[in-house]
Amino acid sequence: MRRFAFVILLTGCQVFDPALVAPPADAAEPEVDSGPVDAGGAVTCSDGTPLRRPPPRPAGDAGGDQTIIIGLRDVGLRQTGDSWRDIGFDLDGLCTETALSDVECVPPADVAVQLDGNGGIDNAFHSLFEVVNLVFPELASTAVMSALDGVGVVTLTIRGWNGTRNDARVDVSLAQSVAGIPGTGQAAPPDVEIRGDDYRVYPAGSGEGATPLPRPAWDGEDWLWVRDEAFFMNNPEQPRVRDNNAYIADGQLVVRLPDRVEIIFAGDEQGIRVLLTDGYAVGTFDEAFERVSPMTVAGRWSVLDMLDTAAAVGICAGSTEYNILQNKLNEVADVRAVPGTGGMDVECDAVSIGVNFEGYRVRIAGLTPGQPLPNVCD
Repeated sequence: MRRFAFVILLTGCQVFDPALVAPPADAAEPEVDSGPVDAGGAVTCSDGTPLRRPPPRPAGDAGGDQTIIIGLRDVGLRQTGDSWRDIGFDLDGLCTETALSDVECVPPADVAVQLDGNGGIDNAFHSLFEVVNLVFPELASTAVMSALDGVGVVTLTIRGWNGTRNDARVDVSLAQSVAGIPGTGQAAPPDVEIRGDDYRVYPAGSGEGATPLPRPAWDGEDWLWVRDEAFFMNNPEQPRVRDNNAYIADGQLVVRLPDRVEIIFAGDEQGIRVLLTDGYAVGTFDEAFERVSPMTVAGRWSVLDMLDTAAAVGICAGSTEYNILQNKLNEVADVRAVPGTGGMDVECDAVSIGVNFEGYRVRIAGLTPGQPLPNVCD
């Protein structure tokens, strides 16, 4: 049985002034203000570097009739050396370069504050992962291998694209894959069955002992089946995680995710539940719009939410591992879960996160029940 500990670190922050983002010219009913921009470089680091923010929404007309589906894999959980300093975005509108710099809040433990990366990037996760890796040293490799097999791939379906490197408004929905197969030369997905014992894909009607179909080839033509609970009443036209006011600016996709929508990643024995607040994902397309490298997901993840989902990966309350995790969270917490609620001597209650993925063109074959989220501690 595969052990699947896929940790996707999605969360976000609302440090950007929504008034700075101009809505599309034809948007009669603007929903989510997806475009944080740098406030004219008003805040910079000591070397004059502006705060690292997603690009602004492009000017011009929005809309088209093209659809792209991107599957995200190769999550970069292990951020060695100083690589973390360029992964993520500024979340708190500050550039915390020294222990005496301004901060949004103070860590619950009596320790020094977490310092920012380049351009004020907030990414305390690089410190947290050192402890997580001690508890689950196979976590990073398991996450990567599971996605390669087509399990737990984050899919982004981009609709209404105008086919150019600048589109002021596209409709993006997010789901997670359960299984996948190669699709080279297939205009439509084959008739298959996904068996609940190992979540492999078999030819429809094949009996016991049948050989499963191959795993995805990652050549742009793979078929993925995604979790049906990612859609309201299992309706593919009603995704639960959606930004219909996303945009593409000079080849960069900017997506904002709705607040605290439950996203589940689960495998045979382990999994995780993610709750997002003001989540952002920004990805850079290649010239052919076949790859996204990287897709950066950055933001805030509540300490309580992280502890709440620990049981799904076998970190049980009262255990030594749980206590180690809790203590480390109190040390690295560097932001507030709700932006704008910080202040002098206010304790931080969330961890800033920045991770990169690699994106590949895929196709969605359909919806299917996903692996249930386990509670290893029951």
